[in-house]
Amino acid sequence: MRRDNLAICPSVLPDGRGADMMRPFSSWLTGGLLVLGSKPHAYARAGCAPGVSVVTTADGNDLSASVRFDAVLLLDFLPHHAVGAGRRLEASITWARARLRPGGRLILAIDNALSLNGFAHGAEAPGRGGFPSLEGSSGPNGLRLPTRVGLRRSLQTCGLIHQAWWFPFPDRAQPVSLVAERGLARQSGFDPGALAIGAAGPEPGSGDEALFSLRRAWRQVVDEGLAADLAPAFLVAASEEPLPQDDRLAIHIGLRRRPEFERLVTFVAAGSQIHVRRTRRYPDLSPHVDGVVNLLPSEAYVPGPLWSSALDAQLARDGWCLDAVAAWAGTWLEAVSRSFVAGAALKPETILPGSALDAIPKNLVAGPINTFIDLEWDLGAPLDQGHLAVRGLVNALIDVPDWGRSGSSGLTLLDALQALLPRLGLALDDAQLADRLARESRFQSIVSGHATERGLGWAAATRLPAGGSAEARAVQAGSPRAIDDAAAEIARLREENDALRAARALDAAAHEAAGLESVRRTDRVIAYAAELHRARDQLEATLAARLAPSGRVGRLPLRLRRLLGRPT
Repeated sequence: MRRDNLAICPSVLPDGRGADMMRPFSSWLTGGLLVLGSKPHAYARAGCAPGVSVVTTADGNDLSASVRFDAVLLLDFLPHHAVGAGRRLEASITWARARLRPGGRLILAIDNALSLNGFAHGAEAPGRGGFPSLEGSSGPNGLRLPTRVGLRRSLQTCGLIHQAWWFPFPDRAQPVSLVAERGLARQSGFDPGALAIGAAGPEPGSGDEALFSLRRAWRQVVDEGLAADLAPAFLVAASEEPLPQDDRLAIHIGLRRRPEFERLVTFVAAGSQIHVRRTRRYPDLSPHVDGVVNLLPSEAYVPGPLWSSALDAQLARDGWCLDAVAAWAGTWLEAVSRSFVAGAALKPETILPGSALDAIPKNLVAGPINTFIDLEWDLGAPLDQGHLAVRGLVNALIDVPDWGRSGSSGLTLLDALQALLPRLGLALDDAQLADRLARESRFQSIVSGHATERGLGWAAATRLPAGGSAEARAVQAGSPRAIDDAAAEIARLREENDALRAARALDAAAHEAAGLESVRRTDRVIAYAAELHRARDQLEATLAARLAPSGRVGRLPLRLRRLLGRPT
């Protein structure tokens, strides 16, 4: 057991990213706090209120059973060898409940047995095969993961009927976004799907072994109201007494930046409106780095799809062309002109305010009046339209998740820029384009804290995905080597097809055998049901005969009539 009396909790922690899963309840961690977990210390210190007394324990054996706490934080569960098989979760909740003061709060984080991420990767936990929790058994660590309904019931059984639920994306260990249960209700136009999709990670074929596209699946899941049931994990606070009112809908932590620029974005319901509040994650650090500053704009939430999603949908279809991409980009540049230069024509040398640096397609909400959001950066130096155009196009094109086949396939990023910029009235020669790319590289290096080189060579080496099948991409390339590669690919696919046909033949035979067995089982069930029916009639007749002397023939007691399936 380890005890820390924290007069002031540090605001900068080296492993704070993992501790962010406790952020929704950080203000509730007051008074005496007990933390159960194998490595709980850093988590216990993250975000807690001043003056908290923290006791940490790895397994609970070093803790007196008489000590009570204002909050118990379950980062792990009791050792499975100390509790019954498959009972780690329930036993840990009961153990924690017994160590709470009246009105105390239990806070726990646990993965979901029905995680959509798990289904996409073929296992309920990374590095483990199968879904033992769904089959009624425990994993190798003796823990049976709960569903949302099952966990809610387990907490209620212990008297913890008041509960606050949050859902971390993409997982609880490294959350990018945390969405509250009320945030999933999509009130006032709030779209939690944008946060789930943004945290989904790479698509199949980009090094990830997912069985399906999590980006597309999350959109469908959210629209159908299933996000809470299929979330990656649960973060729950529970108590026997009502919990404080919480108007937050979601907290977005975002991807890694240098610590000076990391931020927290909180979506808060205020009546029929939603406010977006941005704060610095590490307020003790300087907000300026080499002239660049994050403005942290707070603003009203603007509902609607991002304009970048229109390009994603366009390029995912076969037959896309650069003229259509240019038309899409033209709508974005019209919004830039209206917002920053009063509708004037844009030229590469047009000077824009420094805050326009983030006026890129992924920050443009499509609607009756296209509106820019989250204009968070200021370069601290003049910004021209040439830089913004290159920045916006590069950002949009390299973020497209799916590409369809097109006559324009096989392009490099440099080809696309050299074709699109003249169409938009923003033609740049090689030296001018290299200068704008160098400016963007400098900005990216400052923000990330790592050297980033995105010059002409990088753009020329970055090929836009061709889309379609492997042999189609090879033929489109047009070289003899590409044709040879296509022939080899076709031969390989034919071999795979032959193997699949043989496998299907075996499956068909097995299916036929299973069908015959099913028929036999059905016949046995029908015969058994008929026997039960005859036995019921015989029992009813016997009971009626015995009741005859009392004059109650044909009027069996209500309970017997229900057992016999007769009308009441």
